[in-house]
Amino acid sequence: MFFYEGYVCPVCKEKFKETDDVVACPECGAPHHRDCWKQVGHCLYADDHGTSRQWKRPRDTEPAQPPHSKVDSQNFNSGRTNTCSRCGKTNPEFAEFCARCGLALKPPDWSSTDNSKRGAQYQPPYGKQPPFSGRYGEYTPFRMPIMDPFGGVSHDESIDGIPAEDYVTFIGTNSHYYMPRFLKMSRSGSRATWNWPAFLFTPYWLLYRKNYFAGGLLLFLSMFQTIINNFILAYYIQPALDMSSDRAMMESLYRLIEGGNYTIYFTIITLMFLVNILVRIIFGMIGNSVYKKTAVSRIRHIREKTGIDRISRQDSAQNTETVYEYRRELAAQGGVSLVLVAVASGIIWFGQMLFQALILYL
Repeated sequence: MFFYEGYVCPVCKEKFKETDDVVACPECGAPHHRDCWKQVGHCLYADDHGTSRQWKRPRDTEPAQPPHSKVDSQNFNSGRTNTCSRCGKTNPEFAEFCARCGLALKPPDWSSTDNSKRGAQYQPPYGKQPPFSGRYGEYTPFRMPIMDPFGGVSHDESIDGIPAEDYVTFIGTNSHYYMPRFLKMSRSGSRATWNWPAFLFTPYWLLYRKNYFAGGLLLFLSMFQTIINNFILAYYIQPALDMSSDRAMMESLYRLIEGGNYTIYFTIITLMFLVNILVRIIFGMIGNSVYKKTAVSRIRHIREKTGIDRISRQDSAQNTETVYEYRRELAAQGGVSLVLVAVASGIIWFGQMLFQALILYL
């Protein structure tokens, strides 16, 4: 309820209290007492909606001063921050979750707070702790992360000797999908877990996940298959077809197949199609394993490069630069790349256009 403390109801001109029943205008956000809203029947600022006079939160122009705001500001400016151990993001001391990656941060120890430097009236932000709360009274709905980036895997889990939080930083997008599968493969030794994007968009998925070699190789093979198919169709099959009508075309195609003179061409096209499907099925089954192998290899290389293995968890606070560099490298070399997908799509499109131009020219 602290969001409206200090605000004034535009109808009764009284400040909101913590126990007040408050409703906000769906258009401008202006808060009203529920009874006041019912009395007026609409937002008191309705005539100003859509104009420069529309109601705005005081924080948009001059920040409102909720309880302890001055103390909180002094605290934030005093240099007391909460650094995320996963991605290195510097958060305010009172943050419960990292603003960048969503990791649950360790809350400050209020019992050890030096109140002598902050005044006798100093309290945790947003007032007293609510009953039965193990944390420090922040508004409950905003304390919960939208999605657990660990996918239910324990934050202290180790997969193939690498901490789970390192995988989460490296994977980035959709880490909640890959983490439990990586853990299952590590424990069972199995490599088969189905991945639909890896089956449907094999070369593009590989490049999206920065598997450069495998993605580039399959992209080349896909382009090669497209060129061979188009070449056979343009130079051997289409010239032998009767294109006067759809019926005539299908009848002439049936005669070509029945005659057997073009069997070799149809066989090549069919075999290349089947090979393509087989490759997609294989990567659909082992795509997660391939990605896990890439992640393990790169994370270990980054750990060796940055020397993070020589720093214990207890010493990480004194080596923030090394930890930050390590997290930055994980995020940079991992994650996803839409640019590579766009480049791959452009290469395929350009290759097809070039091939068609050559056919017309020849």
